[in-house]
Amino acid sequence: MAKRRMLIVDDEPDFLRVLMDYFRPLGYVVDAADNLEDALELFQKHKPKVVLLDFKMPIIHGDEFLPVLQGVDPTVRVIVITGFARTEVEEKFKGLGYFAFFEKAGLSLEKVRQKVDEALTD
Repeated sequence: MAKRRMLIVDDEPDFLRVLMDYFRPLGYVVDAADNLEDALELFQKHKPKVVLLDFKMPIIHGDEFLPVLQGVDPTVRVIVITGFARTEVEEKFKGLGYFAFFEKAGLSLEKVRQKVDEALTD
């Protein structure tokens, strides 16, 4: 397993590409999925320490998927990135043990990278 491996889960292809194009040149090993079925398969296969997870996904949302990831690996660090308001999402994720939260509007990729690095070193 690569030390700087991460999984990005988002159903918006353009946003997924932005994140991959940002992290890969910086030396991160990035797996990406646009649906939760593929995300679970990649997570089980590669066991990344960090997952960037969208909240609003088809079929089930990120707050329902986070416990599934934690069931596979309780030490996973999940960073939620969403277009929804912070208060709404924090209520949904309350008590689920996510590592960090970012809104897509005005997102600073540098701040996300800092949180990813923090999650990888904990």
